[in-house]
Amino acid sequence: MNLRRLLIAALAAALLAPAAPRTAPAQNGGSEYRGAAALGLQLRKLGTTKRVLMVGAHPDDEDTQLLARFALEEGADVAYLSLTRGEGGQNGIGPELGEGLGLLRTEELLAARRVDGAEQFFTRAYDFGFSKSAEETFRHWPREEVLADVVYVIRRFRPDIVVTVFSGTPRDGHGHHQVSAILAREAFHAAGDPSRFPGLGTPWSPAKLYQSLRGNDAGATVRVPIGNLDPLIGRSPFQLAMASRSRHRSQDMGRPELPGPRWGTLRRILPEGAGEEPSVWAGIDTTLADRAGGETGPAVARLLAEYQERVEQARRSFNPLMPRAVVPELAGALDPLGQLMRRHRQLSVEAPELLFHVVHEIAQATPALTMAAGLVLDAVADDSRITPGQEFGLELSLWNGGEDPVTLTELAPSFPPGWSAVRVDSTRQTEIAPGALATRRFRVRVPPDAPLSDPYFLRRPRQGDLYALDEERTAHRGLAFELETLGAVATVRLRFETAGEPLQLPLYTAATFREVDLRQGELRRSVMVVPAVSVLLNPPVRVLSTAAPLPIAYTVRLEAEQAGGIAGTLRMEVPAGWRAEPASVPVRFAGPGEVREVRFTVTPPAGAAAGDHPVSAVFVADDGRRFARGAQMIDYPHVRARPLYHDARSVVRAADVRVPRGLRVAYVEGAGEEGPGFLANLGITPGLLDADDLAEGDLDRFDVIVVGSRAYEVRTDLMAHNRRLLDWVARGGTMIVQYNKYEIVEGNFMPYPITMARPHGRVTDEDAPVRVLNPSHPVFTTPNRISEADWEGWVQERGLYFADTWDPAYTPLLETGDPGAAPLRGGLLIAKHGQGTYVYTGLSFFRQFPAGVPGAYRLFANLLAMGAK
Repeated sequence: MNLRRLLIAALAAALLAPAAPRTAPAQNGGSEYRGAAALGLQLRKLGTTKRVLMVGAHPDDEDTQLLARFALEEGADVAYLSLTRGEGGQNGIGPELGEGLGLLRTEELLAARRVDGAEQFFTRAYDFGFSKSAEETFRHWPREEVLADVVYVIRRFRPDIVVTVFSGTPRDGHGHHQVSAILAREAFHAAGDPSRFPGLGTPWSPAKLYQSLRGNDAGATVRVPIGNLDPLIGRSPFQLAMASRSRHRSQDMGRPELPGPRWGTLRRILPEGAGEEPSVWAGIDTTLADRAGGETGPAVARLLAEYQERVEQARRSFNPLMPRAVVPELAGALDPLGQLMRRHRQLSVEAPELLFHVVHEIAQATPALTMAAGLVLDAVADDSRITPGQEFGLELSLWNGGEDPVTLTELAPSFPPGWSAVRVDSTRQTEIAPGALATRRFRVRVPPDAPLSDPYFLRRPRQGDLYALDEERTAHRGLAFELETLGAVATVRLRFETAGEPLQLPLYTAATFREVDLRQGELRRSVMVVPAVSVLLNPPVRVLSTAAPLPIAYTVRLEAEQAGGIAGTLRMEVPAGWRAEPASVPVRFAGPGEVREVRFTVTPPAGAAAGDHPVSAVFVADDGRRFARGAQMIDYPHVRARPLYHDARSVVRAADVRVPRGLRVAYVEGAGEEGPGFLANLGITPGLLDADDLAEGDLDRFDVIVVGSRAYEVRTDLMAHNRRLLDWVARGGTMIVQYNKYEIVEGNFMPYPITMARPHGRVTDEDAPVRVLNPSHPVFTTPNRISEADWEGWVQERGLYFADTWDPAYTPLLETGDPGAAPLRGGLLIAKHGQGTYVYTGLSFFRQFPAGVPGAYRLFANLLAMGAK
């Protein structure tokens, strides 16, 4: 039997079936499990047709305990649908916010799925930040558009059970959380209604809707054991869930993997009227044989029963030390599936749901047989970053790690349309003995017009808070990223016969680049198409004081990737009357990987008008090609690298921002912010305080010390030496502490106590009215007189982690609150401490500075001026 032809037939049948399960590798990059554990987990899936879709709002909302239990222990097909990619959150490990943070958190979700065994889906909703109500959230997210995305995923994935993480009521807190459950319930009904969203696939009605209660027994209708030790993996579902959750490193989600009995709990929402149930699967057919029903006739029922018996025998025969023992049973199990596929036209009419599951079983059984036979396919490119028009080397290898010889009938590269490959070796090896390795080498040519490897959902500007998709990329709707098409395909003939013919097994793997680090060993990196020259202009926003305009320093970072090198001219493009020095710079790169940083000074004319002024950089190659975009690599050890492309453009925002001259400022950097760099907009280059400075440095050389966002969470040196800072304030210094979380309260790090509510006080409406409590206070008068206009143009929120109560030594300076909520006064507190001044502010300067909000700069300049001597 040729499984390649069987898979092609399965895909063709899937066009007639209601929905097509993927036969390509999982988009999460596979699994962390290898060897016998991976095979054992795959065997659990065979013959099991359980399908679960969980719905939440953000990365890290998911109940990983249930995901791990259903996917790994029960062998169910499980997926998590996150409405957003978490772009509006904070970042505890780096400076990325917005779309950059969304890419990082998307990859963290995929890393989590590699642990808990689930798949991952998304809607087009953009996380615009914390929301206090569902009504506010729906003002940002078009309800029918996001509902359509949820319906699409249900129809694509076809779950038996949908699980909401939240209740859909105000007790969920976050408006996004409420909306995720509201839309899950609406989609539960709409997905099966042919009149709703008729262009989004064949209708599908899940059997049950549950809400996860995260172990809370109150109101639970089902209890699921999650604390039992899985002998195949050596950990319980709960421990695996905690390992999965710990992949969300940007969100401080590290968790202990505690042993012992534990339970997951769910409450059934629909159908209504349920009491306690022994299992979520009560009343649902959960095997391929059960799905046949009585509509398909005895012949189909016999084939399904034969398949079910074969996979049960394979599971009974499984021995981690002798994986080959299951090969005959798995090979035999494919025979009834092949016979069923010969009836696909009949099944598409009589039993379309059954056909869906048969197609899926073929896609599940094939990798199980591959693992059992000990076959390992690899594709290694000689470059991780390739450019349009480039050639690169690709080595394909098939390792027969099993006990039986196999015959290699195909080993060839797979690549996107328009690409081509030429084989460059002459090896004719077809018989691969046990333990042997077969290789093929190719030169692959990338067409000159090949698109860059940017995420499909970022190719077009967002429509408000909804991602816009290119027409040609709508096939990837709902996925984390486009499925990788550069790789290797192979067909191997095994020494087994089914239906009287040799069994031919297809394999596929995505190509990677092998990097060897002398300290870490082998690392695998994705292969991506990048521009021949990447151009990044920093900073992307500059604030210019019209009161005292100064020349603006820019850095252009060029990174070449073109093989053989490239030469050209880099220049700045500035508004009429402005001057860039130097005007242009010739640049020559000898080869890929070279980096040049070129510094320019842009001088505005005297009397530059208030408003926005565009500045851009362009590299013009000697052959006339223009490059004016650059890739920021979102790259951390726990995730795969992803590029975020930026146009090489900057906005100079001219405004009346005044700063006292000669201020000596120091900065204690926090998490997820770039405050020191943005102070350059005020003409200040702060000294950065490291552990030695905090422990024994001369703090008296500074007038002002600024503490960055969440510094007390991530800086143990700050916590250890905080008393030195307070003593410095008492001697006459000014200390400005930006928003910090509960650590600053619990550690008693402030000169006088405050409290923070749980959940913390915050104002999420960036346009919320602000009332200045003491207009004559120097914070609002010197050197910039703060007016209503200074509160305009703020982004995402006013602030967070406001003080709830405070010692009388503090004076609250402003009042602000979300519409319909009680106003809060804990966003800006100031106190005298000895001879100095201490300021705590929850205002979100860390978001306003990158956005170039003039009012935020003017207010912060006034805070700094409190330290002027």
